[in-house]
Amino acid sequence: MKFFDSVQNYLFLGKGDGMEKVLEVSINEVRGIKSLQIKLPLSKGLYAITGKNGSGKSTLMAAIANLYFRDVLNKFFYNSVKENSYIRYQKDGSSIIWKYCNQKWSMELENGGFFINGFYEGSVIYGNRFRDTNYSALYNATKVKIEDLVPADSFIKDNLSFILHGNKDQYHNLYRLERDEAYKKFKFRGSPYFIVTTEGQIISQFSLSTGESLLVSILHSLKYKIDQMTKKEGLYMIMLDEIELALHPSALVRLITTLQKFSSEYGIAIYFSTHSIELLRAIPPDNIFYLQKHLDKSVEVINPCYPAYATRSIYTHDRYDMLILTEDELTKRIVDWVLKKYYLLTSRLIHILPVGGWENVLSLQQDIIANNILGIGSRCISVLDGDVKKSFREKYINKGLHKNLNVAFLPIKSAEKFLKEKLIDNVDFKFFRAFGDTFYRSKSLEDVLEDYLRSRKNDDSTGKSLLRHLREELNSRGISDNEFYSLLTEYIVETQDMNYLHERLKDALEKDPTYV
Repeated sequence: MKFFDSVQNYLFLGKGDGMEKVLEVSINEVRGIKSLQIKLPLSKGLYAITGKNGSGKSTLMAAIANLYFRDVLNKFFYNSVKENSYIRYQKDGSSIIWKYCNQKWSMELENGGFFINGFYEGSVIYGNRFRDTNYSALYNATKVKIEDLVPADSFIKDNLSFILHGNKDQYHNLYRLERDEAYKKFKFRGSPYFIVTTEGQIISQFSLSTGESLLVSILHSLKYKIDQMTKKEGLYMIMLDEIELALHPSALVRLITTLQKFSSEYGIAIYFSTHSIELLRAIPPDNIFYLQKHLDKSVEVINPCYPAYATRSIYTHDRYDMLILTEDELTKRIVDWVLKKYYLLTSRLIHILPVGGWENVLSLQQDIIANNILGIGSRCISVLDGDVKKSFREKYINKGLHKNLNVAFLPIKSAEKFLKEKLIDNVDFKFFRAFGDTFYRSKSLEDVLEDYLRSRKNDDSTGKSLLRHLREELNSRGISDNEFYSLLTEYIVETQDMNYLHERLKDALEKDPTYV
């Protein structure tokens, strides 16, 4: 289907949700982190914080949790700070600053401060999931009788069953101790759960599998927070550290589905730290924050970040005839179109992998080539946006760097600059009308662009803010990025000369050139 022919087949309705709330966090000289600055959306959605071991994931999660658990600083950051250590939080022009001085933490407010509600499920040492995991608790659990128990809430039973087994009745026989009774009679700090078998045997939460036990505690905390949200409005932020502990990959996928449902229904921003490729593949790159800790202990935040870059999952792939690295999903679609158009996929196994950021692409490609990750006979080429060709030459090629890499470029500067050129800078009337009639019927493209011009805060020479604005408007009305990019790809490949890219990909398959 041609781009202009497809106009009549789309009709989308809806309205945007307004400006996005953002929490800015700055960490200085705390628990091995020299400096870290990050901006985190507070709008509903699932967000992943990832990075290598020791990159600062748990430290960041705990620092954020300090907004609603004030004892985190003393518990998690005890004896791991300096006299100039501080954590600063900013939102809507207000700030909360925690400073460490004279062996204690003190708080300062700027412009009144602010409040965010939430809960934190931490690591093995500090998490609520483990606070009753000791010999005394295990012994006390053996004293519990059936008459001490009450049925677990259906929220816990149904979601536990679905996540671990894909059905809704696996844990119909799940019970728990009332919190007051748990402490008074058995000295539990939490409210442990129990399974009662058909023979009347009582199996405590501590005797369940690790995955079952940890997930029960997470669901219990979620239920408590959701109940609280129905009574009090405000911003809610949930932090889950090391969420994939002891869960099967299929259970992780269902966990993500469940968390996405909670986030959508209750408007919660849910953050989790993870190394799991299964989890990261289910999260949009815009929602993945990769922490890169450098030698000076400063932490760089890479966002958006693609799962392959975050996990180097490419190292575990089976052999490909050719691996093509791209910056983003749109470039992947264009390359895929060229491969199919010119029959380059015939009798070949070719994989296209979005990585994110042109220098990230080159870094990964260099790593793959230097360590012979793909094996003998396999080829690797990067396809970058056209607007970085000059920068690539000046920064690397002219200095003798990356000359061993096979790098090609799109015939357009970038998707963002392409749209900005066609819609604003040098309006293409035919494209403007077709693009608007396809996607923006309930609210005209003219109005959408006027909103963009009014709301942008800085110069948008790259067009990134424009693309984000267009996507957010469509997403708010249920139009996926997949639909948006599919039609945009069709228009680009119909109107731009793809012969250069075709020849470069063909040559890469046949003789693996390293010229640019």
